[in-house]
This record gives sequence, structure tokens and C-alpha cells, in this order.
Amino acid sequence: MNILHYTIGLPPTRHGGSVQYAYDLMVEQSKTNNVFALICGDTLFRSSKCRFKRHSQNGNIQIYSLTDPLTPTLIYGVSDPDSQHRDIDFDREDIRNFIQSNKIEIMHLHTLMGLHKSIVEFIKGLGVKIIYTSHDFHGICPHYNLLNHTGTLCSKSDGASCALCNVNEPSDNFLRIANSSLYHFIKKRGIINAIKKLKKKSITTLSKKIDISDVDDEIIGKFNQLLNYYKEYFLLIDKFHFNSTQTKVVFNQFLSGIDGKVIPVVTSGIKDNRKPLNIHTRVTFGFIGSLNDYKGFPLLKSIFTQLYNDGYHNFKLKVYSGELIGFDLECPAIEYCPPYKYSEISNILSSLDCIIVPSKWYETFSLVTLEAMGHGIPVIVSNNVGAKDIVSQYNPYFIFSSSLDLKSKLQSILSNPGILESMNDTILSHSWNFDISKHSSEILEFYKSLK
Repeated sequence: MNILHYTIGLPPTRHGGSVQYAYDLMVEQSKTNNVFALICGDTLFRSSKCRFKRHSQNGNIQIYSLTDPLTPTLIYGVSDPDSQHRDIDFDREDIRNFIQSNKIEIMHLHTLMGLHKSIVEFIKGLGVKIIYTSHDFHGICPHYNLLNHTGTLCSKSDGASCALCNVNEPSDNFLRIANSSLYHFIKKRGIINAIKKLKKKSITTLSKKIDISDVDDEIIGKFNQLLNYYKEYFLLIDKFHFNSTQTKVVFNQFLSGIDGKVIPVVTSGIKDNRKPLNIHTRVTFGFIGSLNDYKGFPLLKSIFTQLYNDGYHNFKLKVYSGELIGFDLECPAIEYCPPYKYSEISNILSSLDCIIVPSKWYETFSLVTLEAMGHGIPVIVSNNVGAKDIVSQYNPYFIFSSSLDLKSKLQSILSNPGILESMNDTILSHSWNFDISKHSSEILEFYKSLK
């Protein structure tokens, strides 16, 4: 089969679960198929036309970059809706020759960021089937995480609501710099950290009190145009690959009549490393991820601080965020660990008794959940985490629905750590079916179902 994957970029320049997943899937598929990668090109220096420019080769994967892409919003929102669907001129002959000469049958989109709808529409018109993996909610939510301006889960998308959520977001020029090859070059060498600081500032504005008077009718109209653009974009998708049941439910809430299948994702680094868990006098919990509110860390810190003040001292919470180092000033049982490399993740997980994923937003999956369970480590997830599909197969007790529920479960565990050892026994007793080779085969069968 001849497959074209589109992703925002590849490791190590780009990182994150969706990027790693796309890359690992391509590598596995390329063992028995002809695989091409299309990545978002430079955003700082624009060219006159969108083309597929030969970039490099990685093993059996031929890599092309998209010239003159739209600006990916990354983890930010949208301050200028027009910039996200600006008119572009693309080289139809160049793209037609690429598709036809390589006999592309499937175009697998891992994001819509950077790739103009008209290009996908043109490729679909050449007879190529379009697959979309739901790694995030970009296209449904201009702020990408479906949390509104009050920090609560959003149940609708309209121009007024989206304008409120995005009123304080960075400019398109900022995002063009943050996505540029120049910035990645500088960042790699550790010369500047200014943009990283701005990034943190951008996220913290989510809870700022604002109302409809902060935006005008013109910007509301522009957000409505952007939402309609994405609705038309999603209509081009032949089938959706949902990475969790929850993601499927959310997408169906915002888009009607879409067709797809739930297939949990996995990366090549997730293997069967399960082993027995032996807890001694202290339970070591772990949190891996950003300290931002939407990831749930402030809630988690508050609960553990309450427990510590209530006399529960037989625990430690190790936090791996790459943002802080040292012990928490309010709770000495919370330790912020130094940044780590992905190659160290196995050693980190092996030092923990339980991982907690307390996300407030609809996290589409959570690869760290699967990775931890691959080491036999119990995982407590919020009801908003897509990987609860996996956790529920072992013990639904480890899914919490509220802050009170989480606190109650942690109290029970600290009073009886054997609860974690019992969950570990359950994880060990099940067969381990999460493997990139098996997953690749399932995705290939998914492709074939379109023919």
C-alpha cells in the first residue's frame, strides 16, 4: 500500500505524543508498505506557492515538507481567525504529480494544523482516501482543549464563545516565529528562553475574568467563519480513527454524521515490562506532564497538601514537569524532579508505585497511562482521560469523577497500600496486547475497509 502521512513534524525537532505516534506508525508501516511523510514547513519565510518539497529520508520513509503552510497554533489559541484559513495558492501540477507518480492510496492526517483544506480537497479529488486520527480537538475548538474562558469544559462552539476564549492569545507573528526552523535552531542550542516564558503566560490567561464586552461583532463573525471552514474540512474525512471512546463521543457531539472506529494508540517505546509491585512503608506517586490547570496538577497538589495536613505522611509525590526542581513549599512530600530524557522513562516508572493523570480537559488518550501499565504500575485517571478505556478493563475503581472522589481513593490507598498491589496483580494476570506491530496491522486493515 502507498501511504502519505501528514504530521506537524518529526522527532526530535517536534515532540509530543501525537508526533511520536505518527513517526512510530510510519516506521512500522514502512517495513511492508511505501510510506511518505509530509510535514509542516517553515512558517517564518513564506513562499509564493504551496508545494511538496523533498526534505530528507529516514530509513524507508521519504519525507517532504509543505511550503507556505498555515501557521500551527500548537498549544495556543487563535487571536487572528483569518490567518488560520487565509487564501493560499498551491501548485496543483506539483501535487498531482506527487500523488499520481507515487500511486498514493491513503492520506493519513494526524493534525489539521498547517495544512490548508483546499489541498486536502484537491488530493481527495484524485481518488485518495482521507483518514484522520483524533489526537486533539483542533478544528472543533480554536483553543484546542475544549476548556472555555472560565476553565470549565465547553459544550458548544460558536463565534461568541470562541472569541471569549481566545481574546488574550498570542499573535500570528508570534506563532510564525515559534514554529519556524530558526526558532528550533536557536532552541536546540539553548540560546534563548523568551518564547518559552511567553508560552507559560499564554496558558495562564485561561482563567482571567472576561466577558462579551471584551470582543466586538467583527471578531465574532470571523470566528464563525473559521468554525464553518473546519466543518467543511471535516467533511473531507472518509473515516475517523478515534484513539478513545471519549474522543469519539466528543467529536460526535460537535460533528454530525461522521464515520469512524475506536482504536487505542501505542508507540514503539511501549512494551511489556510488567513486574510485581512491592510497596514498603511509603507510597510513591508520580505525576508526569505540565503543571497547567487543564492538566489537573493544581487540583492534585491541593489534595495531597490536604492529606499531608490531615496527618497522612506515608507518601511522596514525584512531579516530572521539566518546569520546577526541588520540594514544594506548602507540602514537603511533593518533590519536583529535574527534566528527563525519554530514554529514562522506564527507570522513572520503575521507581513509582502509582501514576496519577488528573486531567480537567478531555484528554484524547494519555500514552503515559499505557506506558505505566506496561511496567505493571497502577494508574489513577480522571473521568476526562481517554485512556480510561484501558484502565476500566483492569479495575474501574482507578477512575475518579470528582476531587472528592480522588481524595477518598487516595485516603483508602494510603490506609491500605495493598489496593495498589492488588491492581498490580490484575495487570500482571492479563495478557498484554499493546504493541506497535499489532497496532500497525490493525490500522492497515482499517485503511483497507475504505476500499
